[in-house]
Amino acid sequence: MLSIFLQTFNWESFTLVDYLYTPYLVLIAVIAAYIHQKKKVKENPVYKYFLPGLVTKIVFALIFLLIFTEYYGYGDTIDYFKGSVSVSKLMLKDPGHFFSVLFGIADHNTSWYFFDADTAWPPHYLWKGNNTRFVISISSFFTTLGGRAFMPATILLAIFSYLGIWKLFLLFNEHFPHVSKHMAIAILFVPSVLFWGSGMMKDTYTLAASAWIVYNVFMIFIKKEKIPINIFLSLLNGIIILTIKPYIFVALFPGIVIWVFYYRIKKIKSKIAKVFFVPLMLLISFIIISAGLSSMEGMLGDYSSIDKATKKAQIIQEDLLREEQYGSNNYYIGQLDGSLAGLAKLAPLAVFSGMYRPFLWEARNPVMIISGLENFCLLMLSIYLLVKLKIIGFFRLIFSDPLLIFSMLFALFFLFGVGIASTNFGALVRYKIPAMPFLIATMFIMLAKYNELKKNLARKDEL
Repeated sequence: MLSIFLQTFNWESFTLVDYLYTPYLVLIAVIAAYIHQKKKVKENPVYKYFLPGLVTKIVFALIFLLIFTEYYGYGDTIDYFKGSVSVSKLMLKDPGHFFSVLFGIADHNTSWYFFDADTAWPPHYLWKGNNTRFVISISSFFTTLGGRAFMPATILLAIFSYLGIWKLFLLFNEHFPHVSKHMAIAILFVPSVLFWGSGMMKDTYTLAASAWIVYNVFMIFIKKEKIPINIFLSLLNGIIILTIKPYIFVALFPGIVIWVFYYRIKKIKSKIAKVFFVPLMLLISFIIISAGLSSMEGMLGDYSSIDKATKKAQIIQEDLLREEQYGSNNYYIGQLDGSLAGLAKLAPLAVFSGMYRPFLWEARNPVMIISGLENFCLLMLSIYLLVKLKIIGFFRLIFSDPLLIFSMLFALFFLFGVGIASTNFGALVRYKIPAMPFLIATMFIMLAKYNELKKNLARKDEL
């Protein structure tokens, strides 16, 4: 079986640098992670997952790389790498031009002439997009450190992105230390998230930045520790999200504001004071959300208003339904007519599709089958909780904790947008990964809370 697998690949996409540098890089990463884990695990037992999580991330990054380079032989990740090599050469040849590209000072037309035969030119279809050009530019740092070899560059990016995911894992474990094993599964070891969130793609950056910025907010507004560094990192992560996929920020921001304010409300002990402050804080939250999104209209672009977002979703939906480009593995939940009423009508099916599809019988390749299995398990868990807790109990548990409210709000809002626009299962599996750690973690926490309630009731019956 192994020999057949190895013969499938021609291994011609890699250079001597790949074969010589990669083993040493992995070894150094593993040793450094082991030392860090050994140091930290004494004060925080959940660090026992740090090294296994990192190794799994690296393995999936290499699987992703090999499948697209040696099996398919094409894919955006290959073109992102080619572009990053050109920008890496530009970085050393003319740092001024490089920083003009990195900070968006020069547009794609102007910056195209920064390149020549020595640097080679990035793939034009990626270079002309602001978000894809930004991905190429920041990937050039990993490509430079990786000796302009594909494997080392991919591994370095996977290691960097793991830091953001790990921070989210620490956050959930601080809130729910009794379910650390389940949090590890939900945040560190979901196969589809690992596969689509570890290669040189937009999704790897936005997944890590989305996870990390939530941790930054927690440290700044709730825990109030290491505020300067977390402000800096939150701005950096915010820029990454807004530049690459601004719709993720649109889904994150309202939930974050409500999370912070609801945390304040939960700390109020007086019931009378709560009755007064809840409406006031909801009003303040609404004002902050509206003002915040309005102030970032330029950065949000097509997602700065409901009308613009709906039109953008229509365009994406129509594009992804083109079988000649994306294949026939599509789903259809209804035609977007551009109205708010039409959007609301499709919302339930869009959220359901975003959460639980593709089903196993809709999967057309091994990667999608894995996603189908994940979706099946998640659907069964959701049904189990809804049956056992009833609808009122289900939502009562969510509203019992500010972090759960945020996680569910973000997941629902984000998966609604992804579910309504994707229409193609291949795109859906990839687009929805930023919400999956939050959604799965929330379900596991609710399961633990239900089991705890059941045990408490059993003890009362015994007494």
